[in-house]
Amino acid sequence: MRRLFIGRQHQRGAIAIIVAISIAVLIGFVGLALDLGKLYVAKTELQNSSDACALAAARELTGTSATQLTIAEAAGITTGNLNRVIFQSEPVAVNADSSVTFSQTLNGSYQPKFEGEAAKLMKYARCTVNRTSIANWFVQVLNVLPGVSIGSQAVAATAVASVVAAQTNCALPVAVCKEKLDTLNPGDWIAGALDPNGANKGSFRWIDFGDKGGGARQIKDILSGTGVCNLPAVGDPILLKPGNNNGVDDAWNTRFGLYHGGYKGPADGVPDFTGYSYTPSSWLPSPPHNAYGNFRDQRKNYAPYQGDDLTGLDIKGTASSVATHKNGANRRIDLFPVINCATFDASKQAPLASWACMLMLHPIGPQKKSDPVWSIPGEDPVTGVKMYLEYLGPSNDPSSPCATVGLPGPPDGAGPKVPVLVQ
Repeated sequence: MRRLFIGRQHQRGAIAIIVAISIAVLIGFVGLALDLGKLYVAKTELQNSSDACALAAARELTGTSATQLTIAEAAGITTGNLNRVIFQSEPVAVNADSSVTFSQTLNGSYQPKFEGEAAKLMKYARCTVNRTSIANWFVQVLNVLPGVSIGSQAVAATAVASVVAAQTNCALPVAVCKEKLDTLNPGDWIAGALDPNGANKGSFRWIDFGDKGGGARQIKDILSGTGVCNLPAVGDPILLKPGNNNGVDDAWNTRFGLYHGGYKGPADGVPDFTGYSYTPSSWLPSPPHNAYGNFRDQRKNYAPYQGDDLTGLDIKGTASSVATHKNGANRRIDLFPVINCATFDASKQAPLASWACMLMLHPIGPQKKSDPVWSIPGEDPVTGVKMYLEYLGPSNDPSSPCATVGLPGPPDGAGPKVPVLVQ
C-alpha cells in the first residue's frame, strides 16, 4: 500500500509538469499570433515611410542639376522620418548612409548619392527602411521548450519611385508656330487670322491628327468632342490643313456655349463652365493680356457669352444659359501642338516640337465693322475672321493649368513630371 501511495504521488507530479508545459505552449502560440500581428503592423508602418521617402526623393530627379541626388536624398530622408512605427509610438529612422539609393533603370544597380553630370541620368529612387530590436510580447515563453530560443525581431520595407508625365487635358487641332511662341511669356496673347479662301496670315494652323487627310470633318469632331487624348510623340510629323474650313467655327464655338448649324445644343458639344469671352474690344488692359485670372472668376459664376456688343464680334448662335454652363466641363484650357513652321515641307508636314497650354479666349467669328481693327503688340493688324489665344506656358511646367491633379499619365505624356511608385 505504501508503494502504491508513493506511485500515485509521482503521477500527480508528472501531470502538473505536463499541464504547465501545455499552458506555456498555448500561451506561446497565442503570443505567436499577437507578436506576428505586431510585426505586420510595423511592416505596414515602415512601408508607409519607405513609400513617402521614395516619392519625395524621386520628385527631385528632374535631370537638370548635377547635385540632384544630394537634394533627393535629403528630401527622402526628411519625408521618411516624418512617419512613426510600433503603433505610431516611436519615430522611424531613415539612415543617410544607405537608405536612399539611385539607378538609371528600375532593375539596374542602385548606388548612394554622388554628384556630377552622370547624376543627371538617374531616374529611379529606392528607399529601404529597417527596424531592429522589436521586443516580443508573449512568444518568448516558448523558450521553455528544449532547443527553442526566440529573441527580438526585425522588419524592413522597400519602395522605388520615379517621375513620369502627369495626365493632361486633351489637345486641339490648332498648331502654334514655335517661332512666335518663343517670343511670348505666360499671359501674352497670340493672334491668328483665318481666311475662308484658305490663306493663314497668323500664327495658327489647322492640323490633321490621327489618320492623315481627315479634313474638316475630323477637325470639327475633335473640336466638338473631347479633343485628341492619345497624343502623338514629340518628333512625329504634323500635317497642316490651313484656312477656315467650312463649319469648323461652329464646332469651335460649342465650347463657348454657342450653337449654330448642325450643332443644336450641349448634346452636340459640351460647353465650358463659362462662355465669357475676351477680345481687344472687351478686355481693356493695354496691351490685352492676362485674362486667365478673370476667366477663373467667370467660371465660378458660370457666366455665359456676354454678347457681340461687348466683344466686337458678329457671332451666329444664341448664348447658353447659366444652367447650361453649370453642367459644362473644362473645355477652354487645352493643349496645342507647337511646330516649327519654317520646316513645313512640300507635303505640308512638320515635326511636333512640344506642347503649349492655351486659353481659348473667344468664339470664332467676323469682327463687327463698327469696331476698330484689333491689334496686339508683335502682330500685324488683321481683318476678317480671327482667333485669339492666351499663352499659359509649356505643358510640362509644374504649375501648368493643363495638368490634371498630378495623376501619372503615359510614359511619353506631355504634362509636368510627377513622382509615382513603381515598386
